[in-house]
Amino acid sequence: MATLKAGCILVKKETKEVALVFREKQKDFSFPKGHKEEGESLEECAVRETAEETKRIARLIKNFNPIIERYITPEGEECESYLYLAVDDGASDNNSLDTHDTYWIPFDMVEEKLTYNNQKAMWNKIYTSILEKLYD
Repeated sequence: MATLKAGCILVKKETKEVALVFREKQKDFSFPKGHKEEGESLEECAVRETAEETKRIARLIKNFNPIIERYITPEGEECESYLYLAVDDGASDNNSLDTHDTYWIPFDMVEEKLTYNNQKAMWNKIYTSILEKLYD
């Protein structure tokens, strides 16, 4: 059975920027996400992991289905990751030590900043629908 993960495509609506985290250990840029804990919904996991990794509050956009990615890590772990669209609602009081440097990237530069080709392809596929959901 695949490991379940969830996270957010966290958007600063006013500035049309997306939060990407830089994970020092992996030397990569990606969307904030992490492992689902027992008894937690995928939505709860996405909000918690985003708060832990970015120290920001994520408000999920309810009428946007999560993007589901399936992949195998370099260590051979099968993962199923759910990315939810969320709007940034300000600083979080989350005190997790699992924080990464967070960068606010303009929409049109997200693809070039992401490290992994699967995330770049996913971003290109959903970019227009994100604009429609947030700015109509």
